[in-house]
Amino acid sequence: KIEEYGKVAGLKINKDKTKILIKNMLARRKKKLEEVLGIQVINKIKYLGIYITSRCSTLKEDNYLKLKQQIATDLTKWGNLQLSLIGRISTIKMNVLPKILYLFQTIPIQLGKNF
Repeated sequence: KIEEYGKVAGLKINKDKTKILIKNMLARRKKKLEEVLGIQVINKIKYLGIYITSRCSTLKEDNYLKLKQQIATDLTKWGNLQLSLIGRISTIKMNVLPKILYLFQTIPIQLGKNF
């Protein structure tokens, strides 16, 4: 079927580079799909800096919690720099805030009070 699509669309699909992200499929069906199509089935993919997962329950863990750890590491590094208060505010505005806003806009999930 994939080859037929390629012929109709005038495209050739490189099966070595192509991956499929599926949702709500049993493991045995995933394996069968992989065998039939000859294309690797994966659980998550990084697209525009965001991990898209096959399970919605892992979106928070794969994106928000990793960002939280990255920001904590950055703040620790920047704590050693001799910056004025305005410099610290500017650093956070230019580096931390855009990362958080991008994630909030692209993955609108409820985080809870503990985040």
